[in-house]
Amino acid sequence: MRHPLAMLPAPRPGNPTTAACCTLPAETRAVARARAFARERLAAWRLADDTAEAASLIVSEFVTNSVMHSGAGDVTLRLARCCVSHLWIEVVDAGVWRIRAGSKANDLAEGGRGLALVAAMSEAFAVHHTRDGTRAWALLTAPAARPNAPP
Repeated sequence: MRHPLAMLPAPRPGNPTTAACCTLPAETRAVARARAFARERLAAWRLADDTAEAASLIVSEFVTNSVMHSGAGDVTLRLARCCVSHLWIEVVDAGVWRIRAGSKANDLAEGGRGLALVAAMSEAFAVHHTRDGTRAWALLTAPAARPNAPP
């Protein structure tokens, strides 16, 4: 299967890819901090409010899952404005996901309620668990920048 970014048009002069990244301690407050970071970047990129709302929910879901299940020391959020039509959201941790006491193995399934929302709000998404950590990504259709919107 081709990587979703490989299906997008290549960046052109005057239409570059813009990216932002932050790494936070894998603590409960990382969720709000990651969400604030994403909102700030998306506002600076002048993305539509509905795109920012969807991105905020996706960031919250991915970071929450990493904080609660990975056992990693930190979590990294990466955002990329791909061409003018898409937004890439990626959350990476170096932990080995574990099931909390009292949880069922199915609670971590990709078909969980939070990830069902991610699926509904994104064009594509996946969660990859490896022995080196977990990478969750989502690709959103993002309308062209709003020309007169305040940053």
